[in-house]
Amino acid sequence: MDFREYFNGKKVTVMRIGLLGRGVGDAAFLAEMGAEVHVVDDAPQDVMQPSVDALAEYPNIRFSFGEYEPTHFTDADIVLVGAGAPLEMPVLSAAQEAGVPLKQSAAWFAELSGIPIIGVTGTRAKSTVTHMIHHVLSNVTGEEILLGGNVRGVSNLQLLKNVTPDSLAVMELDSWQLQGWGWAGISPQIAVFTNFMEDHLNYYQSDGRSKEQAMELYFSDKANIIRFQEDSGVLVTIPEVFERAKQLPNLKLGQEVVLVDGSVLP
Repeated sequence: MDFREYFNGKKVTVMRIGLLGRGVGDAAFLAEMGAEVHVVDDAPQDVMQPSVDALAEYPNIRFSFGEYEPTHFTDADIVLVGAGAPLEMPVLSAAQEAGVPLKQSAAWFAELSGIPIIGVTGTRAKSTVTHMIHHVLSNVTGEEILLGGNVRGVSNLQLLKNVTPDSLAVMELDSWQLQGWGWAGISPQIAVFTNFMEDHLNYYQSDGRSKEQAMELYFSDKANIIRFQEDSGVLVTIPEVFERAKQLPNLKLGQEVVLVDGSVLP
C-alpha cells in the first residue's frame, strides 16, 4: 500500500498520546504520511510537554489538552484511540454515532500491512512469550521479524516503514488493544493465549458491573485474538482457556487448536 496516498489529507484525531514514545511515534508517522493530525489528551499540557516538543517539527500536528470536546472526535475522518480509553466514553460514542471509524494501533498495523501476524495474549506471561517467539524466529530465520503491539516505546504505525512482502510480525496484545481487533473484525493468523486470571477489574467494573460480568467482558475482549480467525488459523492455548472459549456465543472454533499443559510442557 502507498501509505502517503492513503493518509494524505485525512483528518486523524490521536487520543491519549502518552509519554512512553508509542503515541508520539504514531502521530509522527501519520504526519509524515500527510495526514492532518489533531492530538487530544485530557492531561495538562505541562505534563505532556515532552511529547509536544518531540513533535514540534510537524506543522500538520495540532494539540488540545484538558477536557475532551465532542467535535475533536466527530470532525475527524479517523480516531486513533489510546490504550485504556473506555468505549463508554461519550466522545467515543459520539464518534461512532457520526460514523467515524475507531482504530487502535496494533490492529491498524495489521489492517494496513496485510502481513501474517503471531499474536500473544493472556493475563500473565504475554510479554515473556512474545519476546521468546520473536527471539527464536529471528535466530532461526536470520530475517528481520517485526516486534510490536504492547511493547514499551514501540510505535506500531512506524513499523509500517519496515514491512516487505515477506514480513512476519510477533505482537503482544493486551485486552485493550484486542478491542481494536474486534472493531476491525480481524484476528492474528496464529494466536497464543497463555492463561486467563482475575485482573483489570477496576477497568471492567467501572460502570457498576458485577465481578462476574466484568470477567466475562474481559475474556470477551481477549477472545478477539481468535474470534475472526479463518479455518487456516492456529490457536495455541491451555485447556482452561479453550473450555472457556467454547462457552462464548457466536464464536466459531474451526481453526487448528494446540493445547499445552503440564504433560506437554512442564
